[in-house]
Amino acid sequence: MKQLDIILANTLTYSGTLPLIGSAVILYFPVAGLDGAFIASTYSAVIISFLCGIHWAAYLFFADRCPRYLLLSSNAVALLAWVSLLATNQLITTVLQVFCFLYLFALDSKLRNAGILAEWFYRLRRNATSIVVLCLLVIAGFL
Repeated sequence: MKQLDIILANTLTYSGTLPLIGSAVILYFPVAGLDGAFIASTYSAVIISFLCGIHWAAYLFFADRCPRYLLLSSNAVALLAWVSLLATNQLITTVLQVFCFLYLFALDSKLRNAGILAEWFYRLRRNATSIVVLCLLVIAGFL
């Protein structure tokens, strides 16, 4: 991948963590009409589904080197993210989504070890996952 593409991927990924950072801030410094926990949970479900799509693509292009269960697990995690939005307790939603992000990162570790994910992308995913999980834990601590 070209260096400019890597810079763009980094910029977009870190920018993608801003809604969760903002959601955590909104809980502690309220803004009229905005529900930080709701914003965080809906945004997280979308991002989890997006990450599951990355795993689908990895399997489609590198099936011979991917864990066999990757297609099924990525679908199951995307569905779990959706189901988490149906929970009547925001804390349960947040905990389920933390689990999803951590599980997807564990899959990324396996994909990196299989030579499917580039090291720069793995580091980016590690950093973004750390930011996201930290934000969700801060939110969970508020609930």
